Amino acid sequence: MKIYILKVPQFLQPSTQPFAYPSHNRDYGIEQDFLFWLNKHPSVTTNNPADANWHYLPVFWTRWHISHQFGQDIESLEFIQKEVNKVIIDDSKTFTITQFDGGTLLQLGKTVEFTAARTVNSGIDVPLLCSLHKRPLFAVQKKYIASFNGSIWTHPLREELKNKYQNNKNILVGGALPTRFYIRWIQGFQYNINTIASYVALAPRGTSCNSFRFFEAMQFGVAPLLLGDIDARPFKNFIDWDSISYFASSIDALDNILRNLNKKEALQKGKNAAKMFKSDLYYQQWCKYVLKELDAIK
Repeated sequence: MKIYILKVPQFLQPSTQPFAYPSHNRDYGIEQDFLFWLNKHPSVTTNNPADANWHYLPVFWTRWHISHQFGQDIESLEFIQKEVNKVIIDDSKTFTITQFDGGTLLQLGKTVEFTAARTVNSGIDVPLLCSLHKRPLFAVQKKYIASFNGSIWTHPLREELKNKYQNNKNILVGGALPTRFYIRWIQGFQYNINTIASYVALAPRGTSCNSFRFFEAMQFGVAPLLLGDIDARPFKNFIDWDSISYFASSIDALDNILRNLNKKEALQKGKNAAKMFKSDLYYQQWCKYVLKELDAIK
């Protein structure tokens, strides 16, 4: 397979964004990561668009939209639509990478969209990644069947989750927390510790179908559970997610999993998840699956 990197004007690749999310994250995401990976693999690329199987559209969508009223600036959308139209040579062989909720927000014809945070838009799911968390220097014993900390208002499922388990001592459901480890430590929230102290880390969908919490749990070696109406776990044609995670489409389905949880199995899934995260899903590691997906399309 050969990929041609489309030439975009520099302003469509902003060097930074107003703020990072989560707050501990460095100003870097999957959109920059894939371009970095592709430039490190010259055997995959070509300078001749006619020789390419695919054309890669390297717009930094998240940085652009965050800097333009989170995609609500109509003039900005019209402007970027015109500029992108100038760049695309053949939309039937074009793909792009986006992390922004809702994707590119543009009309791009047959362009294939790899998305980490789709809402109502279609696309091929990819990991929703952030910088690694710091781990405690001491061993953490299991204390909870499951736990979650995060904003509650971003989706009704999160509100249902809180209402269901707020009085359950074995299942910890808290509100939004600061992301920096030591701020949590000082304030006593201990998100990292609570996650490690759980057999299952709950990752309910928010504004998008995916969740940072899912992949944070994998980093910690805790079995992640995605709760949502859409199973947005990435690369399902190539990764056996049932061996490293759980999925529940409703609170009732979640409750059934937690009530019948096999702790030994959950621990093994957590170990498998940590290995998979390190070898196949963190920055630079996930990019090879994009080529697998593109090859499958062709």
